Amino acid sequence: MPDEIVYMPIPKQFLSQIYQRLAELTCGSIEHEGTAAIQNEPRASLDDEMLRQIFEDSLEPHRRLMLQMAEHPDEWRYSSEIAADLELEHGARGLAGMLGAYGRRAKHRYSGLKPWQSKWDSSREEMRHMMPAEVAETIRNLAHAT
Repeated sequence: MPDEIVYMPIPKQFLSQIYQRLAELTCGSIEHEGTAAIQNEPRASLDDEMLRQIFEDSLEPHRRLMLQMAEHPDEWRYSSEIAADLELEHGARGLAGMLGAYGRRAKHRYSGLKPWQSKWDSSREEMRHMMPAEVAETIRNLAHAT
């Protein structure tokens, strides 16, 4: 079963690290506060052609997600904020599912590249995401062209 959920007791002192690891598994490369980014060197680059392919390959929910991030260029936003703006039924958990689905697609199609950056905020125990301005401009142009 692809989305089978397993419940497991976790000692409270490890909960933040478990959330962090789950975020890494679902969102791909993330940067932790005070540490270097954890990532593999991609073979491709996130140029306009790659962004076009990513956008065109995406279904409407992922396009809405990218456009939402593009409307706030260079701004770090929490998963809960993005989920609220997108009016996702399951809130930040729904967004985590979308990001995980994109991460799996990106791993197989785009050398793991994604048009945003993600960081784990351990003080709030929540992911933050930011789309660079130059990427946001391309995404907005692609959205208006379709």
